[in-house]
Amino acid sequence: MLRPASGTSYTMSPLRPPASASVRPADLLRLWNERADFLQEYGDANGARLWRLAAVELERALEAFGAEALTLAEAEQVSGYSARYIGKLIAAGEIPNAGRKNAPRVRRADLRVKALTGPGRPPRRPDELQQNGDDIVAAIVEHTPITTKRRTAP
Repeated sequence: MLRPASGTSYTMSPLRPPASASVRPADLLRLWNERADFLQEYGDANGARLWRLAAVELERALEAFGAEALTLAEAEQVSGYSARYIGKLIAAGEIPNAGRKNAPRVRRADLRVKALTGPGRPPRRPDELQQNGDDIVAAIVEHTPITTKRRTAP
């Protein structure tokens, strides 16, 4: 029977995936490095090397993904906040500008994501949000007269 080196004890096998339903990519880095340590302790240096290599590749991919500069419109789609609000955060210096002065961009890693639900907000389904938005647009279009009055000189 294989045993770990002295002073090492494992309460749970790092070869098993975590029991939680949602695993974040950052959790995978830790898990893969633990697997590499586990395999190294039991004499599988080649398997450990492969897990470490996979962890390094994932870390680089996450860094590249987070470094992507998004326009305000793209950031709006990703975060759930309006482009105008994101622009205000950039102007206030709360989020660094990854673009130029009159063409701001936001790094994906610096972007906050708006929670769909929260304290005081009832949970909503995406189809409810779309339906409510369509009702509001229809009400505005049907009941708002469009006028083309021009100012006349006094």
